[in-house]
Amino acid sequence: MRGAGEFCWMDIKTPDLDTTGRELGAALDWECLPDPDDHRDAATARKARFSGHWVAGLSALDGEVHPDGTPPHVSYYLQVHDTRETHRRAVAAGAASVVPPSSIADLGELATVVDPFGAAVSFWQPGRFAGWSHPPGSPGTPGRMLHTSTTPSAAARFYREYLGVALSWATFRAKGAGPPGWTTVIRMSERAPTALTPVRLPSGHAFLFA
Repeated sequence: MRGAGEFCWMDIKTPDLDTTGRELGAALDWECLPDPDDHRDAATARKARFSGHWVAGLSALDGEVHPDGTPPHVSYYLQVHDTRETHRRAVAAGAASVVPPSSIADLGELATVVDPFGAAVSFWQPGRFAGWSHPPGSPGTPGRMLHTSTTPSAAARFYREYLGVALSWATFRAKGAGPPGWTTVIRMSERAPTALTPVRLPSGHAFLFA
């Protein structure tokens, strides 16, 4: 389990659960299937499993929750002690609120903002669900997180000083041609990585392989 101040989960938003599940299986050997302990309908939500651990959620981009035209994307969850207080601090420091603090059944409490540097992030206060349980850095699983923006030092200061989160498994870098945002780095072997390889699935979801 991850502690407060570290990323603890990712949710892959897609208009086609079956196709995205097959792509994740081909690219990462992740098995996508319904979680029997998940209260949501398997037609709109599933999970991806690797080596006995749940590593990601898959959620349908339906019109009831997401505006029409919302592109496929990945939401990243940062575990915090207090979702409401972290949301308040983030907004006070210039973040834009997207989803106000809300309870998700008995699983936990969620809030989503776009930080002052253009990256969306969700705050997660665990209830029954704490997120990732795989060992950090294990091959085939989400590992480090990368934040890209035009001002990486200011972005790091926003999270670590204004929000008071450790983020010991995160790196801040200047963005290239793409938009700012958070991306997970997936370790592909036991060897120490020497470079990050951007990978975009046909569904449009982007990850970094190391």
